[in-house]
Amino acid sequence: MSHTIKTIFIGKWGLVKGNVRVNIDLSRFDKQYQEAQTDLDREVMKDMEKFMPRGATGNFIQRTKARSESMAGSGKVCGGAGPMGRFLYEGFVMIGETSRSPWAMKGEKKIVTDRPLKYTTTFNPDAQAHWFEPAKAEYGSAWVKLAKEKAGGGKRG
Repeated sequence: MSHTIKTIFIGKWGLVKGNVRVNIDLSRFDKQYQEAQTDLDREVMKDMEKFMPRGATGNFIQRTKARSESMAGSGKVCGGAGPMGRFLYEGFVMIGETSRSPWAMKGEKKIVTDRPLKYTTTFNPDAQAHWFEPAKAEYGSAWVKLAKEKAGGGKRG
């Protein structure tokens, strides 16, 4: 069996055409990448807060931040802690399937209506539905820069 290896010379450089296998161990960067992910997750949560509704009791954002902190480093951020997170994020009134009331009976399944929520903007003037999207629009490039810097792919200092 014969093997043909072709060498192409470009100036003083030679390029060998053939099968090449390279194994690169990047495990020494694992800690750095994990720290970058954790910092990014925390920054996303912090930047979403500007666009989140405060909630009736004022603790919706705090509960969401606590849930997100427990997930920091996973690449996931809590968009809205329950029980009200889903309907606040989606931005439509939800009512009980049977009672037809926003204050559903215990154990009653809620359904989404086509009525948009009206967010109180007294404490948070930028409060709106789908708050990740405006946060991404405003801060997305800063998130990329942060991740690159922390992971070692961007300029430092």
